[in-house]
Amino acid sequence: MKSIMKTIKTLRSVQDRNRDEGWRIKWIPWQEPGQLEYVYNTPLTTVAGIAGVVLFLGALGYLLLQGGSLWVLGVAMFGWVLLILGRLYAAWHKQRGWIRVQARCVDRELREFRNIYDVTALKNWQFRLLCEFEFKGKTARVTPEPSRLLAFRSEEEAQKYLAENMTANGDCALWINSRNLRQASFPDRKKM
Repeated sequence: MKSIMKTIKTLRSVQDRNRDEGWRIKWIPWQEPGQLEYVYNTPLTTVAGIAGVVLFLGALGYLLLQGGSLWVLGVAMFGWVLLILGRLYAAWHKQRGWIRVQARCVDRELREFRNIYDVTALKNWQFRLLCEFEFKGKTARVTPEPSRLLAFRSEEEAQKYLAENMTANGDCALWINSRNLRQASFPDRKKM
């Protein structure tokens, strides 16, 4: 049992180090200390994800090895759609009890990313926010996740997005998990 706990602690340390690498603002995890970060699933979304991957890869493998017809391509597409629908349902299920609150962004950071393995790759910009809000007499400080996968082509584009979703003094809306105030999304609920 001690070796399992040590392994989990080591993996969590790796997760935290990878998430914070290069960022001045450090991530505030929403998981309990010592627990791993994970992708939220329900039994339904787990089955949909596995079935979607198996159908998609199986049909593509069949096409490559045996050749095939339009119905095999249809099975591959059905697998892909099943996988996407499962992720959309998981996002909805996870956040169905979340509420919208007014918050204040107390710090923000923009950072340029580039694929270190491909010098010809396009660079992109991402942001990290540090926000505070009050909920039922408690003050919470969070680093909200962006509501969708965001990568901006320029710093100006990222600044424009932030300006559209918060006031000049940093007031913004967050969606929060009322059962775990460290879990938040900016500026909308997560889509996937």
